[in-house]
Amino acid sequence: MKRSIAIFLTGLLFSQMTFAQVTFTEKRQRDRAFHEGVALVLQEDYEMASVQLTECLDIDSTFAPAYLYRGRIMIQWNSLDHAMADLDSAIHYDPGLGEAYFYKAYILYGSDTTGMDAELFDMAISRAYYDPYAYYFRGLTGMRDGFDGRALNDFNQAIELKPDLALAYHERAGIKRRMGDLQGAHFDYRNAIEYDPGFVLAYNNLGSVKILLGDYEGAIELYTKTLELDPKMVLALNNRGYARYFLGDLDAALDDFDIAINLESGFAEANLNKASILAGRNNFEPALALIDMAITENPDASLLYLNRGLIRELQGNLSGACEDWSKALELGAGEAEAYLKECND
Repeated sequence: MKRSIAIFLTGLLFSQMTFAQVTFTEKRQRDRAFHEGVALVLQEDYEMASVQLTECLDIDSTFAPAYLYRGRIMIQWNSLDHAMADLDSAIHYDPGLGEAYFYKAYILYGSDTTGMDAELFDMAISRAYYDPYAYYFRGLTGMRDGFDGRALNDFNQAIELKPDLALAYHERAGIKRRMGDLQGAHFDYRNAIEYDPGFVLAYNNLGSVKILLGDYEGAIELYTKTLELDPKMVLALNNRGYARYFLGDLDAALDDFDIAINLESGFAEANLNKASILAGRNNFEPALALIDMAITENPDASLLYLNRGLIRELQGNLSGACEDWSKALELGAGEAEAYLKECND
């Protein structure tokens, strides 16, 4: 998950490989322009900072840190091609400048399909850019690429460097949940919320851990908090409805599913959950209509076909049920194979 983060730091660490010859006076002018530019960056006066950094580079076109900071300004302005050009220049003139690799990777993250972002995060860290966000984002790439163990180590390192990094706790919790460590996930989601009380998704995901632990009332409380922060979060509405269903409060569950569907008509889970309650009350036609609507917007969702088949079977429409189960199996729902045995009898 990529969220907006404050990545401009007050510290400045770099090693410089000098290619241009500058006089002592020029060096003083260059350094003055550079440090004024950095001070303006920290004040978020990016326009004047860009002027100062450009002046610095006019004096010394090989001064890597000025390219780095101007590249960071270009990221703020969403001028990513110019940012990349400046960061490439920074690396050209100082290949050991780890921070430049980090920002190149940051630009690529989320849109890169080659894995270059992960490689650049590696290069940043290997060049002594020991920043918590470098580990955090490398952890995200590892998680994305299916390397949960490696990602877990990166999130651990990010938290060690920045103990209040809510984002890292949140992602580490997700890995722990997948690994079956529910108490560990509970602890990390709690920390994410403690350090960022407005972290909406953390409340929702902590609620999901509560459900897995069998604490449905605790889950409802957390989903309700989620919806106080974001009333249109359909995921939390569906999840609260699910928890209410298991506590036997079917009308309240239906209310949640209805709100979710009104906000997002094709939301598969809410349509499916509402359809299950309706089918349990023998309201088969409205249940089928809901699943039909969800299939229109999610034609590859195997569980929709699987469950529509079950409802059709309850209606006595075995041929229609078999057709749905075949489609579900084709889309990867292995459990449909057991139901298809009825079609062969």
